[in-house]
Parts: sequence; structure tokens; C-alpha cells
Amino acid sequence: MKRLTSITLFATVLIGLSIAASAQSVQQVRASARNDLKDSIERLTLLRQQVEQEKIPLSKEVTQLEIEARDKRAEIDRRLRQRDNRDASLLQLKEDVLKNEASLETSLRLLTDYARGWTQSIPSSERILYADSLSATLSKEKGDRASSFSAYLELAEFSTTALLRQAGGLAYSGDAIVPPEGVRESGTFWTFGPVLYFRGEKGSSGFLDKSYERLADSSIELTPDSVKRNTPPRLLIANTSTSGLIQKSLASSSGSSVLIPLDPSLGKALVIEGSDPTLWEEMQKGGIWIYPILFFAVASILIALFKSFQVLRIPFPHGPVTLAGNFGGPFELLRKTAQGYRGKKPEILEEILYEIIIDCQARLEKGIPLIAITAAIAPLLGLLGTVTGMIDVFRQITNFANPENSELARGISEALVTTKFGLITAIPSLIAHALLSRRLQGLVSKMEGFSARLVHLKKEAPKDLGSSIEKKDESTG
Repeated sequence: MKRLTSITLFATVLIGLSIAASAQSVQQVRASARNDLKDSIERLTLLRQQVEQEKIPLSKEVTQLEIEARDKRAEIDRRLRQRDNRDASLLQLKEDVLKNEASLETSLRLLTDYARGWTQSIPSSERILYADSLSATLSKEKGDRASSFSAYLELAEFSTTALLRQAGGLAYSGDAIVPPEGVRESGTFWTFGPVLYFRGEKGSSGFLDKSYERLADSSIELTPDSVKRNTPPRLLIANTSTSGLIQKSLASSSGSSVLIPLDPSLGKALVIEGSDPTLWEEMQKGGIWIYPILFFAVASILIALFKSFQVLRIPFPHGPVTLAGNFGGPFELLRKTAQGYRGKKPEILEEILYEIIIDCQARLEKGIPLIAITAAIAPLLGLLGTVTGMIDVFRQITNFANPENSELARGISEALVTTKFGLITAIPSLIAHALLSRRLQGLVSKMEGFSARLVHLKKEAPKDLGSSIEKKDESTG
């Protein structure tokens, strides 16, 4: 018990000593904390003063930097706009350049087409006259655009000068091809506007064809050599009075008034007139199938003429039918047969007369079926010629990339000519067959009615009348 009390007392003393020590350390901590706080406040005050001192320069510097940044941003925007504008301008310039190049190409192509068209439109006599000048002008073309423009512009100016000279009248010497032999003859050309005349040294004179003589060369590019390849123009065949008037007018002295013929068609009328083929030439174009068509046509014409003469010369009976009358052709044969019949059966007489009608009909219809055959077969032969001609045309197109126009024209002519002559043969043959058939039908019907009337009269006629009629016939015979 004592020991417990001593322990308690010791513990109490220890506790009291620890409390006293703790109270002393707390006071020291407080003092230390006050001192630290005071130092911190002082440093804070110093720092605030330092911040206040440094804030104004920093603010000014920030403001200056913001101004500089804004200026830089504006400069960047300006430079970006300049770049975009420059790019857009470059694109626009490229488009303008392309458009201008296209316009230049179009203009050059138009000048080239005009030069080609003008050189082809003028007659070959003028092309020969201008050949050296045209060749010299085209020789200036070096392959670049500038030289091409220069050459074709000079050629256009030259063509304008030539047209003005031509409109006011132009006379020059040259050669022309005189038909039908096709020989060359030297003479004088005289052009007035679109009309071109020629007076040869050997007496030939007339119009010259100013149509496009170089259609075959229309796709050839103009070169210094191509403009020199020309043939003399061809003299158009005119009547004697027109040629004499042209000869007299061109041979007259200057200053005198003359009459000169004018061809408004510029020679096309004379070309068409001279190109009209004769009947024999047209038949020759028909090829081999024209011959059977002509054979059937001639045979049908001869048969139709012969049968028309044979049928039309048979007169129809006029007036009443009698046993004592006088009729022509088969009607008289029927009357004599009925009059000389001695039988008592009218049926037998009717059969006899019917046989005569059949024989007469067969004799008259002989050859008429050939006319019907001609009317049926002539269009078929024409169609066969058409097919043959078209096969020839397609064969030319197949075998040759660019077949000659003459070859194509020959095949087409064969196709069209055979069809034409086939129809010309078939239509009259069909009409002739219809008319002759109708005429024969009417004649046979008239003969049948005539024989029926004779049989009826034979039934009613007395025997004494028949004998008197026989005596009358013997006396007249």
C-alpha cells in the first residue's frame, strides 16, 4: 500500500514537471511564431512595394508587346491577302493567256480557211497568174505563229487587191483547154466581176467555168509548191452567135461601145446543157441489165402495135342481127356458118358457133401474154440492175479508202438507169395489156351475143326463107 502511494506521488510530480515544461515551450513557440509572422509581413510588404514598383514598367512593356503583336498580326493578314491576290491574279492571267492563245488560233485558222477558199474560188487562169506571188507570200511562213500571221495577213491583203482589180475589169494572157479535142490554145482572158471570158488566137472564144475546179484538192494544205500546181481552165461550149459576139467584143478597140453576153449562172447552165447525156449514152450507163429490158420493151411494142392493128380493124356489127346481113371479120364467119347450117338441132349450131368464137379468141390473144410478162419482169430487171449497181458501189467503198468519184458515179448510174428504163418499159406495157385485154373481152362478149342471136333466128326462120337466102347469096357471090 505504501509502495502504491509512493508510485502515485512520483507520477504526480512527473506530470507537474512535464506540464511546467510544456507551458514554457508553448510560450517560446508563440514568441517564435510572432517573430516569424512579423518577418513574413515585413517581407510581404517589401515584395508588394517591389511589385508596385515593377508593375508599371511591366504593364507598359505588355502594352507595347500587345501593340507589336497586333501590328504583326495585321502585317501577316496584309501579306496573306497580298499572296491570295497574287495567286488569283496569276490564275486570271493564265486564263487570259489561254483565251488569247485560243483567239489567236481561231483567227489564224480563219485566215487559213479564207486563203484556201479564195485560192480555190478563183479560176485556174488567175491562179496561174498569181502563182509566183502566192508562193512568195507563203514562203514567209516559218512555222511559228508570228510568221504565219504575217504571211496569211499579207495573202488576205493580196486577195483584196486582186478582187478590186477583178471587179473593175482585168485582162491577161494565158492558155485554155478547148473542147471537144481538149487541146490548149493561147489567148486573152478578160474578167469582169464574177464573169470570165476568153478569146483564143485560133478563133475559139466563149465563157470559162469559174466553178471550184480544185474540189479534189480542198483538203490539201496551202504550201509554196501546191499553189503552183495548176491546170489551164476549160472553155465552155456555147452556140455560134454567143462565141462570135464574145470574139468581136474582146477584139474591139478600147474606148468603143460593145455588146457582150452575160451568163448569170457563171457557166453552170452551159455545163448542165453540155453534160446532158444522149439516149444511147444513158443506156450504156445501165450496164448489162439494160439489154434484156430493151429486148422486152421492143418485143412488147411490136406485139402491142400488131395486136392493136389486128383487134381495132375488126368492126363491131351495127344494126340488127340478120341471117341475110353483111358483117365484117369473125361476125361474117359466124353469120355464114349459121346460114349454111342444115341441121335441125340448134344446140349443135350453138356448139359450132362457140368453137368458132374460141378459135378466133385464141388467135387474137396470141402474143398478148408476153406484154403482161414484160409489165411484170421489167421492174424486176430494173431492181436487179439497182442491186448490182449498189453492190459495185459498196465494193468500191470497201476496197478503197477514198474511191474515185467516177467509179461511184458509174455504179450509182447503173443502179438508177436500169430502174428508170424498167419502169418506162413496165408502165406502157401494163397499160397496153389492160386496154387490149378489155377490147378482146368486149369483142368476145359481142361475138357470143351475136352467135346467140343467130341461133335464135335459125330456130324461127322457115325453110323457104332459108332457101331464098341461099340463092341470094349465090347470086351475090
